[in-house]
Amino acid sequence: MAKIEEAKQMKLTILGSGTYQPELKRHSSAYLLEVGKEKICFDFGRGATDQLLKLDIRITEIDALFISHWHGDHVADLIALLHYTTAPLSNDVSLLRPIRTKPLKIYGPKGTVENIRAFLNIIRYGKNELANLEVEELSEDEIGSNHWTVHSYLTDHKPNALCFRLEAENKIFAYSGDTLESEGLKKAIKNANLAIIEAGWPEEINPKTHMTGQKAGRIAQEQNVEKLILTHMSPLYLKNFDPAQDAQKHFRGEIILAKDLMKFEI
Repeated sequence: MAKIEEAKQMKLTILGSGTYQPELKRHSSAYLLEVGKEKICFDFGRGATDQLLKLDIRITEIDALFISHWHGDHVADLIALLHYTTAPLSNDVSLLRPIRTKPLKIYGPKGTVENIRAFLNIIRYGKNELANLEVEELSEDEIGSNHWTVHSYLTDHKPNALCFRLEAENKIFAYSGDTLESEGLKKAIKNANLAIIEAGWPEEINPKTHMTGQKAGRIAQEQNVEKLILTHMSPLYLKNFDPAQDAQKHFRGEIILAKDLMKFEI
């Protein structure tokens, strides 16, 4: 595992715990992990930029972004991130905004480069160069820095969708993205100190592309997860059912229902 040189823990902030359905108190999927002085986002859905502002974190401070898949509720605020990151600087403008000192690294599934170029084509009036960006497409891969290592695994939601496992300082953080039960998900969350697993719908709905509280609890228990955060729950699920109670039917560890701006130390 990569070793953190400047901190002995990872810090997680939930920027968005919701779904594609607009809610005032829950924004779409986005998670900030601080590893030492590095700031890494997993997905960047609606409201992510506003949440960073609430935390007094500038967009230019984000070092890397991992995209699980290209559904709108996981990438909606990428437009704002790309616009600010790639906008050309004049002498006057440079005095008004902080300048990124190194390229923003973006990792995502197959199609990520093409999709980012399409976004840039819109926000930069037909110019789609990857200015100030380093973009890499992942499948079953390992990405690392001096402080952390991320393993990506294919999972079962849409073609090429990914889940992630970050290792640092003998700690493991895992993020499911959107998924059904899969071998990739099992590998990502195995022995995780903290795993964020989506639980979009109750068993009664019998979802075909998402997890339920029961399924999340069972797979977390089977893979020896220490702490389970359930996220991406539909308003219907939260209003009419109890996702935590569903997960407790199988999982024996701590269960938390994700809320925006919750913070955790790992």
